[in-house]
Amino acid sequence: MPDIQPPKKITFLLDSRLENVSLVGVAVRGICSYLSLSEVDTYYLELCVVEAVNNAIKHAYNSEAGHSVEINIIYSGKGMTFEISDRGRKMDTYGPRRLDFDAQDLFVVPEHGMGLYIIDSVMDEVTYRSDGAKNTLTMRKYFHYKN
Repeated sequence: MPDIQPPKKITFLLDSRLENVSLVGVAVRGICSYLSLSEVDTYYLELCVVEAVNNAIKHAYNSEAGHSVEINIIYSGKGMTFEISDRGRKMDTYGPRRLDFDAQDLFVVPEHGMGLYIIDSVMDEVTYRSDGAKNTLTMRKYFHYKN
C-alpha cells in the first residue's frame, strides 16, 4: 500500500512520574487502533514505548518527579517512529543488548533490565543521541504489507 499522505506527528509532554506512563501506552494503543494494526503489533509497540519512557524517568531523572519527558509519535503508511526525549542524565553507551541468562530457565530470568533488549528485538531501527542537554531514543517500526 503506497503512502501518499505526509507523515503525521503527535507530541506529548509527560511529567516524570511513573504513574503517568500508562497514559502514553493508551495513546499508542489508540493510534495503532486508528491505523488498524494487529493486536500483536499494537502490544509490542506499546510495550516498547512504555519501556523507553520508564527508562527515561528511572535512569535519566532517577525517578524524580517534576521533569519533562517528550514523546513524539510520527506515523505514515510506511511505519511509525517514536522519539523519547529527556533532559536528564545521558546514557553512557548505547548498543544492542544481549541476554545474559539462560532464557530456558524461568528461575533465572531477571525482573529488571530487559527493556532495551525488548526494544532492540521488536523495533526495526533504534538509535540514541545526546545533543547538549537533550537525550533522544528513536525507535522505528516499518509496516510490511503483503500484495
